[in-house]
Amino acid sequence: MNKQYIKKNMKKLPNRKHTKRLAALVYDKALREQIEERVKSKYIKRIEYLVGANNELMKELEQYERVSLSEKI
Repeated sequence: MNKQYIKKNMKKLPNRKHTKRLAALVYDKALREQIEERVKSKYIKRIEYLVGANNELMKELEQYERVSLSEKI
């Protein structure tokens, strides 16, 4: 092979520096999305739990209010 042929074909290959950088960016983005999903899942579960607990407390409060109103009558 001659030097000109090698130089010509080397230009066709992607720059390794850019390829590594792109791979790192793709990996970072995927990792960031995975972390975001975990956090969302965690907080959605927590919010649902708190709303359920709040609803239970509200029912208890309403029940006590009804009992206290009936005692006044």
